Amino acid sequence: MADQHPTYLEPSELGTKDYWETYYARTLSHLSTKQPAPAVASSSSTNKPTQTQTQTQTQALSSSDDDTDDNDEVDDDSDPGTSWFSEHNAPEKVLDFLTDEAFPLAPCNTLPGRGQQQLPPHQPSILDLGTGNGSMLALLRKRGGFRGELVGVDYSAQSVELARRLQALRIHRAYLSDSDDSGDEDEGEDEGEGEAHGTGAKGAGTEIRFEEWDILSASEGEAGVVADGLGWFPYEQRGFDIVLDKGTFDAVSLSAEVVSGEERKRGKMVQRRVCERYPGIARGLVRPGGFLVVTSCNWTEEELVEWFTASAADAAAAISEGGDGGDGGDGGEGDGRKDRLVVWGRVEYPRFRFGGREGQGVCTVCFQRVVS
Repeated sequence: MADQHPTYLEPSELGTKDYWETYYARTLSHLSTKQPAPAVASSSSTNKPTQTQTQTQTQALSSSDDDTDDNDEVDDDSDPGTSWFSEHNAPEKVLDFLTDEAFPLAPCNTLPGRGQQQLPPHQPSILDLGTGNGSMLALLRKRGGFRGELVGVDYSAQSVELARRLQALRIHRAYLSDSDDSGDEDEGEDEGEGEAHGTGAKGAGTEIRFEEWDILSASEGEAGVVADGLGWFPYEQRGFDIVLDKGTFDAVSLSAEVVSGEERKRGKMVQRRVCERYPGIARGLVRPGGFLVVTSCNWTEEELVEWFTASAADAAAAISEGGDGGDGGDGGEGDGRKDRLVVWGRVEYPRFRFGGREGQGVCTVCFQRVVS
């Protein structure tokens, strides 16, 4: 079957590794003027920013250098990779979506109820692709109450270093839970009465792991092939329960890099933009039956569906069915495809009308990996 996807985005410096390395290096330098660098004993993570207005990005960089927060916080809004999404309250909305009781892997569905002290044997694991400053994982741990393994990866070594430092120093507001205003509570130390939306449970694996890794260095295919030899990958589960992408596919879509490969049907060598490889690799990082949550400000919801599913028609059918999620990996639709992503749900954002057309500034689609 020939590849089908929306029209490419115009390449931008926001799609280059040099841009993000430079940005996070400057952020680290700014942070070092506030706090001494701690001894770091964790791994890396990065949340890729994505937007095509280079002028807006330059302004964001300048404002971050001038930012002097009295509380020595490195605010989410100072990172262009998160500020575009924060403008639409996307981090909070994704947090609400993942912690809602309708989502099968929400803490309210996986943690023991009040009075029960023992955690179930397996808590959902989460991988954050292009984690940036690591703030999304911090929100999920501190305010969402997720107690499983949390891993953030980024191809920028500077991003990983920043995420590790912010976690060690606890100076980013994402590391505060709703009950932490009067003091810093060690993650998972107590029963977490104010966390997990009222579900008390002792924490497991309190530290978030941040690692340097370029997703495009992997191969498309099964998870064991995609992530071969990585110490942080849950091979026994065949992937993570939840994989997050907040702007990383946007950034990859702005890259001018191309890869050569053999065309599936005609046997001739063709060049493709590197973004075409991303959906297949991301799918392989999700365990069968698990979820991939993609947030974008450069693609519409319909375009994301086209990129990440074999056909928009199948995805539309999945949306209309509502999807009850579940933990099983078989739930196929009998269309003959053995390993695919189907749309499980979406996050709702305010919509606007302009020029007779309706749209929204950001979209989030939740896919489920179906293997049948």
